[in-house]
Amino acid sequence: MQEAPIPEDDAARLKELHSYGVLDTPSEAVFDDITYLVQDITGAKIGVISLIDENRQWFKSCVGLDDAPQETPRNISFCGHTIVQRRPLIVNDALEDDRFTDNPLVQGDPRIRFYAGFPLIASNGMALGSLCAIDTEPKVLTAKQVTSLERLARQVVSQMELRREALLLQSAELALQSQGENRQAKQEIIHLLSDINPVMNREQLQQMLSLMLGLDQPPCFALARCKFKEYSRVSATLGDAAADNLIQTGLERLRDCLPTQASIAYYSHSEIVIVLPHLSEESAIKAIAERCMASLEEPLKLGDRDIELGVSMGIAVFKNNYSNASSLLSDASIAQRIAIADRTKNSNFTFINLHARMAAQQQYQIETDLRRAIRRNEMIPYMQPIVDLATGKPIGLECLVRWRTDSGEMMLPDQFLPISHLAGLSGEIDLQIIQKAIQASHELANAAPGKPLQLSVNLSSLLLESEGLRDRLLQLIRSTPLPKDWQLQVELVEDYLQNNDSELGAYLNTLRRQGVAISIDDFGTGYSSLSRLHNYPVRTVKVDCSFVKRIDNTSNPSNQLLKTIQNLCTDLGLESTAEGIETDSQRAWLMQNGYKHGQGYLFSRPMSVAATGHYLAQFH
Repeated sequence: MQEAPIPEDDAARLKELHSYGVLDTPSEAVFDDITYLVQDITGAKIGVISLIDENRQWFKSCVGLDDAPQETPRNISFCGHTIVQRRPLIVNDALEDDRFTDNPLVQGDPRIRFYAGFPLIASNGMALGSLCAIDTEPKVLTAKQVTSLERLARQVVSQMELRREALLLQSAELALQSQGENRQAKQEIIHLLSDINPVMNREQLQQMLSLMLGLDQPPCFALARCKFKEYSRVSATLGDAAADNLIQTGLERLRDCLPTQASIAYYSHSEIVIVLPHLSEESAIKAIAERCMASLEEPLKLGDRDIELGVSMGIAVFKNNYSNASSLLSDASIAQRIAIADRTKNSNFTFINLHARMAAQQQYQIETDLRRAIRRNEMIPYMQPIVDLATGKPIGLECLVRWRTDSGEMMLPDQFLPISHLAGLSGEIDLQIIQKAIQASHELANAAPGKPLQLSVNLSSLLLESEGLRDRLLQLIRSTPLPKDWQLQVELVEDYLQNNDSELGAYLNTLRRQGVAISIDDFGTGYSSLSRLHNYPVRTVKVDCSFVKRIDNTSNPSNQLLKTIQNLCTDLGLESTAEGIETDSQRAWLMQNGYKHGQGYLFSRPMSVAATGHYLAQFH
């Protein structure tokens, strides 16, 4: 028999379960009604609401089984397996499943043959138990039945949440009525809050949280960890004073959005923590978070520079479900990490929930696998042609990274590059893929002998910010020449130029003296201006694909903006390349308005090196 496994976070899961106050309570009609519905929907003989305690499986409701026990050992429970996988566990015939064939609940009473368990997932993502359909005969559920039971499982959790809210309210009322009880702890909190600055430091925050959680009747509150995304880059390129200005400005804007009773603390150089007391309803917390995000939309002005105030916020809610401050801060950190990885918005927030926990686990696995792939030199170069719009013939190739995992899945850049950046790996990936691209260029040159081409590669901000990585790139370029008449071009994102850093300018000029062309990628999406490009040895502007897609869009056309960019490029003596061309009409409009070069699916998708060789041979 395969015993029910114990999840790594079981201590935190048990704290969450116990916070509901449901264990060892009498049966209630509201829960029995749900298990009767389980019988009606599935036709199964037994319906159960099972909660997994430390060493037992306890039944809040069990219908259809005469003389049903109140609990069974956890190690033999089917539901113990369900909470680990956090998705429905459906066993059509237990005698055909090696995990359960010799289970006492199969070989003895109640002689389970069919089991369908649907996990009860708390709002913070912890699995509390399961809603089960059980029968003594094999059975198969339809997709509609599965969907219905998933909905019922959510209703069980909703009923448990209502019970917890009632208990918390009752506890708060008792605390207010008590005379002298907890008075010393309360006075310590009041003393702490009165003696500190308007913004606490990390130690003071830890003290406050420990005191709050140590009360006999601790109050509900929300905790948000807020990380300023641009802090490290601003500090590295503009200095500590500019980075501190960013934090102070962001903090002041956030404070204007918070209730008067909220507390703020500096947690690290780039992170602050907000505590919102007496709040447990997600809708109320969400409204405050949305106000905070809106307040940070306008960038900070530092001279002629626009500095983004983007924040990634991770939120955890205390409902007497955490045993210590570290666990609470850790959950907020997990949620924050998911918010950081979401690059669709400048500022965003995420609550700790099942999605955040599963996404964090997936990110950790990808990061682990990615480190191994980098050590094994497994990054794969793919090429997308850059073409002459008039003839459709290639004038260059942009090298894009791909990664084939051990499972055989080919992962696209947007699936792993954000994680590689968070893990500090993107610079190493840049160097590996550039080296492979240069090596591949000789094979490609043989497919089109005598044809001059431009090989374009991407540089991440992590590479540009690291002196060691920059030096390694220069050494790679010097030691690995391209084929005759080929030229290397490096692409860097527009936002990186807004810092106007003299060190960056010096490095780009060094690259230029090595014969490397400089290009600005995804132009038009950031806060720099074309006039600022004169501070750097830029030759080409690559216009972001989002503008090309909106050519002649009736609701939000980009035509005038594209005309303006092309006219300014002409005036400044810069070349332009339009990205993301997918239709003949887009190509025709771009040509009519002065664009000579472009790339996109209309001409070719990214290809392997071998496929690129066949592609180039067609034009030889």
